[in-house]
Order: sequence, then structure tokens, then C-alpha cells
Amino acid sequence: MDALIGLCLTVLLVTPAVGGADLPSNTGRNSDEKTSRRHSNDGRPSPSASPPHVVMFVIDDLGWNDVSYNGAEFSTPNIDQLANSGIKLNQYYVNRVCSPTRSSLMAGRYAYNMGQDGTVITNGHPYSLPLNHTTLGDKMREAGYSTHAIGKWDLGYYKWAATPTYRGFDTFYGYYNADEDYLTHSCGALYIDPQTHKHHPMHGVDFRNNKDPELTKNGSYSTTVFTQQAEKLIMGHNVSEPFFLYMAYQAVHGPLEAPQKYLDMCVHINRTDRQIFCGMMKALDEGIGNITARLKAAGMWDNTVIVFTTDNGGQNHVGGNNWPLRGNKATMWEGGVRGIGFVAGVGVSKPFVYDGLMHASDWLPTLAKVAGASPTTKQPLDGMDVWEELTANATSPRTEVLISLNPPRVPTAQHPHQQYMEGTAAIRVQNWKLILGQPDCGGHGTDTTNGTMTKCPGGWVHPSGVEIPPPANNDHV
Repeated sequence: MDALIGLCLTVLLVTPAVGGADLPSNTGRNSDEKTSRRHSNDGRPSPSASPPHVVMFVIDDLGWNDVSYNGAEFSTPNIDQLANSGIKLNQYYVNRVCSPTRSSLMAGRYAYNMGQDGTVITNGHPYSLPLNHTTLGDKMREAGYSTHAIGKWDLGYYKWAATPTYRGFDTFYGYYNADEDYLTHSCGALYIDPQTHKHHPMHGVDFRNNKDPELTKNGSYSTTVFTQQAEKLIMGHNVSEPFFLYMAYQAVHGPLEAPQKYLDMCVHINRTDRQIFCGMMKALDEGIGNITARLKAAGMWDNTVIVFTTDNGGQNHVGGNNWPLRGNKATMWEGGVRGIGFVAGVGVSKPFVYDGLMHASDWLPTLAKVAGASPTTKQPLDGMDVWEELTANATSPRTEVLISLNPPRVPTAQHPHQQYMEGTAAIRVQNWKLILGQPDCGGHGTDTTNGTMTKCPGGWVHPSGVEIPPPANNDHV
């Protein structure tokens, strides 16, 4: 923390839950509010004696106000149905950008402790989620699960050992980089020569079926293609064996692209970027509905745990929205790091909103417990097993979350192209949040010619796309 001394300091009191209800004096509910649920003797949810199937949906750049159960101006009925039958996470934190959150989720540690904080492992970068870390895929495989990863990896590919089928997954169907075109599946890349450290631009298709290039899907929309692959895996699975699907959709990260049939469902939205974003959400919602239907058709649904999470806050300038939370993806404000998420399916006896503190790193130990895997990993965990408290609506074992710790960066002889970055950090302790510095992701501003947000805002962005004063009684969130 020495490197951060002297930076801008902001302390926020985080008191009300979104929706107006005050938080209890601690970060979770009282133990006398526990609900009953069925568990096997080892703590797993159990309508049957077998370990539950687990499907984890990771949605890219999904903002707080990007689903209709949180107030979006378009409907997401399939997502809503799952959320409204499950446990909505109201004090759940992620990192401000994608790779750090996915690293925490996959390895059960704070991104800072893995050298991943503030860094997007984007096109051509010669590093990865550290290879000496146990992954969530490893733990599920250890418990006897069939393990599958679909969609965005974004955890490195500079050597085969960094890629999904070497990191605990039996199969992989998706792309290695941070973003790409939804139809051509191509992206720009920057190859960094490890000897000279010179940057060389590249461009090409990034789509893999396991290790093999997948070159037959040009023109096919990725949300649909990924959904179809998930359905294929489910229908071909032996239901007597536990099944883990890491379903990391490309949606709803930019670029803004959606097939016309989904855009036709969004004509009531005047903002061009939000209208296309709505179409992308419609395709995503349909995909999640199709996967849910396949689980039911395969006889797996009654023994499946569903986890749904974003990787960071919404990106306002490409149609996302975090209202009534302040800020944007890449900021330390709540709109950048307070994640939308829920748990549904087996083990959830009734729906409720969980106000206990959670972090993305909690998923590895929590799902390992659900699967019956040992809690042991190669490196010490920052994540906590919260399954019992979560499903009982009891006080979270967490009292604090290290949201981010990102020291200053300056150009060096070895990395002359490193852009100067001011150090930033954020931590939540009980009902208080401390911010040191604040990432500058482009300043504020709206393109008045079409009402489209063009820069990264640090204030409150209304669903109309315009920055306005903070909502009443929520000026601290």
C-alpha cells in the first residue's frame, strides 16, 4: 500500500440495499432468519444422493440495470424466472474489468495476489492466470465431474498449458481473447516479441473447438452458437455422472451486434446503442432459456445448481447501464464493481434477496463444497465457502472484500509502451468502502448528436444515457 500513499482518497458509507431497504447492522441477515433446506450429510444440496450438476453463467459486461428484474426497459423473462426463483445477491463484488474477475472466480484468490489486478489479458499478451494455481475446473474434475468450458476464456494463451483443456476442462468451445466480432469471430491482436519486446499487429479468427481452430462458423452469431454447443453437451451427457458447465457468454460485451429478429423486439427503445444492446440481451435470454429447457428435457434440472454472475459493471458507452449505482465498468464506484448475480436450482428452498457480503473468489471454495471436492488448492485461498450461509439466508462469514489493489505503472526500458497509470485501490469493510485514487477511463460526456454515451462516466447515468444528479437517498452507492 506504500505506493498508494498520497493518492485521492474517498470513503463511502454503503448503507441501503438497492430497492430502498436498509442493510442490517452486520453485512448479512441474523442467524434466526435461517430457512430450511435439504442437504446430504456432507453439506451438499441433495434431492438425491448424487452430487448436483452445476451450470455457471458468466455474462460479460452485464450492468446492474441490464435485466428486467432490476428495472431494465426491456424484458429478460428467462433470466428473471431463474432469479425470481432463487437467491439474488445484493452485496456481491467483482473486479472493475474482466480478466481479474475471471481469475478470482477460477482460482479463488484476489486478483492482486495473482498479479492480475487491473490487467486485461487481451490479444497477444504473453502471460496468463498463473500456472501454479488450482482452478475451479480442476476442483470439479477432482470430484468426478465432467467439465466443460464454453465462450470467453480471457485467462491467457501464451502457451498450451494456459488454455482451458490444460486447466481442468475436458472440453472447450470458444475464444481465448478478451473480445472479438460476434459473426466473423475475428479480432485484432498485438504480438509482443519476448526477446525484443517489440509489438507486432496481427488479425485473425479466434475460435477453438478444444485445441483445434473452428473455421466453419463465419456468419453465425456467437450467442446462438455457444448455446447450441451447450445444448449438445447436455443432451449427450450421461445423467448419472455429475456435470459442470462453465458458460461464459461473449454477450453483452462490445461490439454492438445483434441479429435483426432480436432488434425487432427492441423498437420501443430510441437510443441506438441501447436498442442494439437490448437485442443482444434478448438473444442471451433466449439462450439461457434454451439451456434451461435442455436440462429439463435431459432429466438433469431437478439436481442442478445454477450460478449467474457478471464479470464487472456495465459499459455505458456501448449500451449497458448500472442505474441507480454510480459509475461504469473500469471504475471503483459501485456501478463498476458491485456485481449482479444470483443462485438458483437445487438447494434453494425459497426465493429471497441475500444481503451478505460476497466476492467472486468465493465461487471456487463454495462450489467445491457443493461438489464434494476437498478445499485444498496449490495456493492459499482468499475466497470463502459461503454455501451454508447463502442458502440459509444467514450472516456472511465475510466482513471485508479487497475489491482492487493496483499500484502505479510507469514506462520502463523493458516495457516502453506501458501507459502511465495512477495507482488505485478499493476495499469494502462491513458497511464502509474506501477508494484510493480512481481509474480515469476517459472522463465524462455524452454525444449530443444521438444521445449516445461516448466516454466512461464517473457519475450516475440514467437509462436514457444521460448523466444526471444522484437518485434520491442513493447518493452514496
